[in-house]
Formats: sequence, structure tokens, C-alpha cells
Amino acid sequence: MPKLHTTLEPGDVLLIPAGSGAAITFIEKSGRRSRVIVESNEPVTVTRASNAPAQQSPERLVPRRPMPNRA
Repeated sequence: MPKLHTTLEPGDVLLIPAGSGAAITFIEKSGRRSRVIVESNEPVTVTRASNAPAQQSPERLVPRRPMPNRA
């Protein structure tokens, strides 16, 4: 089984395919970072928090004219 040695920071995400028989071993924690070893038969994807697209601001609301209530 191939091993992936990596350092995870807050916000990082590991994507492990279902049925890959993966095992994650925690090695150490240093401040906000964690060292782990991931053993998996399938490729594992690590998405770094710094690589994630920046959150866009929500769309601005356009003021509308009031509509009369129809009874």
C-alpha cells in the first residue's frame, strides 16, 4: 500500500475514495499543524486551505419598488 507523508494545516481537506481501504496514522502535532501518514490503495487528494478559491461577497440586493397588495 503506498504511503503519503503530509503536514495538514487548519482548513486542509483530505479526499479519500470510498472503498480504498485507507488508514490514517497521526504522527505529531506542532502548533496548528499535524503530521500524518495516509496509506491507501487509491490516490488521495489533499486540498490546501490556501489553494481554495476566495469566498466571494454575496450578490448585492437591488431595491425594488413596493407592490400594492391585491385583494
